[in-house]
Amino acid sequence: MNSLTFINHATVLIQLGGVNVLTDPVYSWTLGYYIPRLRMPGVAFGELPHIDVILVSHADYDHLNLRTLRRLRRRNQSMIFFPRGLSKYGTRTGFKDVVELDFWQSVEIRNLRVTCVPAKHFNKRLPWDRKKTLAGGYVVQTNASTVYFAGDTGYDDHFRQIAERFSIDVALLPVGAYKPHKWFKDIHLNPASAVQAFVDLKAKSLVPIHWGTFKISDEPLNEPPVLLHQAVNRLGLAEKLHVLKNGETFRW
Repeated sequence: MNSLTFINHATVLIQLGGVNVLTDPVYSWTLGYYIPRLRMPGVAFGELPHIDVILVSHADYDHLNLRTLRRLRRRNQSMIFFPRGLSKYGTRTGFKDVVELDFWQSVEIRNLRVTCVPAKHFNKRLPWDRKKTLAGGYVVQTNASTVYFAGDTGYDDHFRQIAERFSIDVALLPVGAYKPHKWFKDIHLNPASAVQAFVDLKAKSLVPIHWGTFKISDEPLNEPPVLLHQAVNRLGLAEKLHVLKNGETFRW
């Protein structure tokens, strides 16, 4: 049986085909030394299993946390993935097996295939990141199951493009950090646009991420799942939504 465990924010433990995958790992108490963590990780760092693959979607501080990457590297040498232009962060934190992918490029590890896919977002870590580096998501698949991890993204036609290439079982879509709308509308999904993205993806299950851990926008911390339930109810998709608490696991 395959499973995924929501740890916090965009950090998810995906266990697929006997391979342990960790997305955008952030275990620090703060982001950039000034934005505090408001909820504890759902899985303590010391309770993580051996991590085979780490997926980093982009360079923003709430997704690429160097302190956490160094802690993970000290535990074991995982294969770590970055979109184009960001692999230096893997080397800097001591990983030996660092993979940098452009959009639609794939790498196989054991019986797992990892593909970097487009996102409507940009890196804001350094002033020159926007033009020289990519922000993306990943599709992780075995012969029997496929998971899409979106990272950070606004709404665009890349969801339809992904649906044309993959049959998604579980879509991990960001639903928080959307107010004020004029600031975030082109780089982050909100609950309504996340549901539209889910429809475009033709996925079987929706698990929301990127909410409830850090206060990085103006909406109340617990608002995203409330609006998400309303949006799926309007479309008759309530049975496909799985809102997980930190540490809760979804199996399929």
